[in-house]
Amino acid sequence: MRKKLIRSLLAVCVSAASLSAIAQPAIPREYVEHPGFSIGTNFGMADLWGDVGTLKVLDHYNNGKYFNHPTFMGGMFGRYTAHPMLAMRLGVNYGTLYATDAWNEKKAKTASSVEADAFQRYLRNQDVKSNIWEGTFQIEFFPFRSNSETHSATRRWQPYLTAGVGVFHYKPYSTYIDRTTGAQKWVYVGDLHLEGEGFEYEKATPTYAMKTKFWQMNVPVGLGLRFDINEKMSWGIEYLYRFTFTDRLDNVSGDYVSDSYLETYLSPEKAAVAKEMYDKSWAIQPGAKQKSWTPRGNKENKDSYSTVSLMLIYKFNSNKIPWWF
Repeated sequence: MRKKLIRSLLAVCVSAASLSAIAQPAIPREYVEHPGFSIGTNFGMADLWGDVGTLKVLDHYNNGKYFNHPTFMGGMFGRYTAHPMLAMRLGVNYGTLYATDAWNEKKAKTASSVEADAFQRYLRNQDVKSNIWEGTFQIEFFPFRSNSETHSATRRWQPYLTAGVGVFHYKPYSTYIDRTTGAQKWVYVGDLHLEGEGFEYEKATPTYAMKTKFWQMNVPVGLGLRFDINEKMSWGIEYLYRFTFTDRLDNVSGDYVSDSYLETYLSPEKAAVAKEMYDKSWAIQPGAKQKSWTPRGNKENKDSYSTVSLMLIYKFNSNKIPWWF
């Protein structure tokens, strides 16, 4: 009788333990992220990749002048983790993009001929500062957390890949140089039509620049490294490159127009400013003037921009049982 009673009690305990395990899955290891929402902020340096500036990436940074005018972009985002390896992110950012042909000065002065790319860019003497707003939707993929039971999934350091789609609005500025004093000031060039963009088409014009659209779409792709401080906080670093569908982020794309062309389609006040800004070669080489309807930029290549950002993330508590248990 006693043996039967003990066996019955053991059977009940085992059954209860089994039911408890089914009802309440084991808590995952500390640094495997639960499903749920989080918010974050990001801030870092921004780069414009267009016609203005250097031809090669290394020259973009290694020209002696890059850090004289650094530009930044930052913002906030909301995040939802569907699985330790997969999260979705919706964010908004604001920043400034900058590039200048002056970055080519060092190579231009050692160029073997005036036909060298660095010399031609330096002589062109264009610069741009674009203020930019963007909204993006991105997916984050953590390859080492595809299986939450592995040791690599519990590590605090986690690399990830990200890609998505976005929309942005920008306003381009360039420097106006006073011929008398040499003083410079930033002028909005979106309505100066420095390459004749948006003007009525004329058969005598070799090229036809389309009207600039300041609302554009982009495709952000990048990679990052995330560190889980604890169950609620994470920080990381991310490189994000945006492909765009426009070649006018730096307001340089097509051909040089003529003074008469600007005078025909602009008011006298705007024409006077535009004639000083569409060709600024004279500030580098006195008396220089670019021939009308020769290339000012390369319209075959679309512009792009990128950021290197530090990120901080706060995760909200979630009582939801992970579906993968």
